[in-house]
Amino acid sequence: MIYRKTALLLVALAGLAGLAGLAAGAVAGWAFFAISVTTILVWHVRHLARLERWLANPLPGKVPEGQGIWDEVLGALHRLERETARREKDLGNALAHMRRAVQALPDGVVILDSQNHIEWFNRTAEAQLQLDVRSDLGQNIANLVREPEFIEYLEAARDDAVRITRPGLALSLQLISFGQAQKMLLSRDVTQAERVDTMRRDFVANVSHELRTPLTVLVGFLETIHNLKLDPQRQRDYIGLKAAFDRARLCARPFI
Repeated sequence: MIYRKTALLLVALAGLAGLAGLAAGAVAGWAFFAISVTTILVWHVRHLARLERWLANPLPGKVPEGQGIWDEVLGALHRLERETARREKDLGNALAHMRRAVQALPDGVVILDSQNHIEWFNRTAEAQLQLDVRSDLGQNIANLVREPEFIEYLEAARDDAVRITRPGLALSLQLISFGQAQKMLLSRDVTQAERVDTMRRDFVANVSHELRTPLTVLVGFLETIHNLKLDPQRQRDYIGLKAAFDRARLCARPFI
């Protein structure tokens, strides 16, 4: 738009210079045209200098004011600067909201770059992995979580989970790729789940032991009765009892 208006202005000045030449001579016409063009160039250079100074140090809300056709150009730049500042504020608010949400998660979250350097982590990860926000940002996660299982898992870049143990704590760690070669490391406390699993195994072992001994004795007794010379009715009664205990033993076999 600015170049069109400048071109129209030059055409108008050329016309006026032509009229001046007809009225006062060619020298006067050319002199008028040269002075007018020089004035326009100086005016444009002044506005370009203002714009260049601002671009060298683009402070928010400090877009220079313009005159004439430059008022439109610098006004559009001012509106663009305000819109950009508003979008940056909205993005900052969205990022802060997301980080507050991630901070509230019961699982640990660590954001890693393509080289496994730590970019950010929440408080849960800080506690579970013993990280320090003051010194560990930018560090390689392999230098801070040094369990061999995790190092092997990190080098293999698998998408499953790996378990590591620390004093009084069992953790499940999983890497998830996202964005442009970034990674998210999730850590979950599975200490209670492992305790429950241990209790289950202990319970099954105890039940197996408690069931195995009496059933073995009873089955042995019934087999002995089966081999005795008894009358048919009593033999049928004992055999029926043995069959019932056999079924009970089959039902208990998953525990034995």
